[in-house]
Amino acid sequence: MIFKTIHNNSILAYALMPLILGGLWAKALLTKWMPEFPFDQLPMPLWNLVLSVVKGNHLYAALFSLGLALINMMAVNRLVNRYGLLNKQSVLPGYIYLILVSGYGVVQHLQPVWFYSPLLILALERLFTAAGQRRPMSYCFDAAFWLSTGTLFYAKGIFLIPFIWAVIFILRMFSFRTFLASIIGLILPYFFAFCYYFWIGKQVDYFAILMENFMSPVAFFEHSIVSKAYNVIIIGIIIFSILSLVRQMPTFKIITRKHYRIFIWLIVICLLGSMTPYFSLEIISVMAIGGAVVLAQFFSSIQKNIWQEVFLIFLLVITLVAQYFI
Repeated sequence: MIFKTIHNNSILAYALMPLILGGLWAKALLTKWMPEFPFDQLPMPLWNLVLSVVKGNHLYAALFSLGLALINMMAVNRLVNRYGLLNKQSVLPGYIYLILVSGYGVVQHLQPVWFYSPLLILALERLFTAAGQRRPMSYCFDAAFWLSTGTLFYAKGIFLIPFIWAVIFILRMFSFRTFLASIIGLILPYFFAFCYYFWIGKQVDYFAILMENFMSPVAFFEHSIVSKAYNVIIIGIIIFSILSLVRQMPTFKIITRKHYRIFIWLIVICLLGSMTPYFSLEIISVMAIGGAVVLAQFFSSIQKNIWQEVFLIFLLVITLVAQYFI
C-alpha cells in the first residue's frame, strides 16, 4: 500500500524519497538542453553566481534542481512534523510537495525560485518558533533576512514580504519593534550586495538589475488545453482540501489553526500572483509549500484507507500524464 508506506516516519519512507524524486525528475535529467528563462537575461546577484557555474551544462543544472527539490521536501516535512500539524509524524507532506512540483517539466529545470523556496520555509520556521517568545524581534529579523537573501536569487520573491508581516500579525507578534527588526533584516542583504557592486565599480548596474528584475513581467509559458485541464484539476483538489480543513479547524489547537491559516494565505497569494504577468510557472514551487501541507491534512483525515490510496494514486497519475503531454 503506497499511502501506508509514506504516511509514517520510517527509514523506508525516507529512503524512498531520493528514488521517487529521481524517477519524477528523469525527464529533466535526460533532457540535453537548458531552457532560457527571463531571469537569466539580467540576473540577480546570487543567481548570477549560480549561472556562472551551471551555464551550458544541463546535467549540473538538473542535479542542482533535483538536490534543491529534495531539500524542499525535507524542509516541508520538518516544518509539519516539528509543529504537529498532522495527527502523526509523517513524510507524506514531502511526497505531496514533490508531486505538485513535478507536473510541468519546465518547472523542474533549475530556476532562481528553487533557491528561494527553502529560504522561505526557513523564514516561516523562524516565525513559528518565535510565537510565544517574550522577545520575538530577533526571530522576525531572521525571517526577513533569509527571505530577503532569497530575493537575491529570485527578485519577485520580494512581493512576499507583506506575507511575512501578515504571518507576524497572525501569530500576534506585530509591534513597532518586530516591524523595525523585519525592515532591517530586509535591507541588510541588499546593502551587502550594494557594497560588493560599489567595490567593483558597478553600483549603477546594480540598481539597473534590481529595477529590471522587480518590474519586468516574466511570463514564459503558453498554456495548452492539457495544461489548463491539469491546472483546473490540481487547483480544484487544493480548494476542496482547504474547505475540508476549514471544517475541521474548530477541533485543532489555537496555534495549529494559526499555522494552517498561514499556509492557506500562502496558497491564495500565489494563486493571485499567478494571474498577473509578473509571475509564471516558477511560482508553483512556492505555492506547493502550502499545497503540500493542506493536502497532507486532507489525505490523513480520510477515514477509509482505500480512498487514501485512490486519491494519492490519482494525483500521481495526472502528474505523470502532465509531464509527458504538456
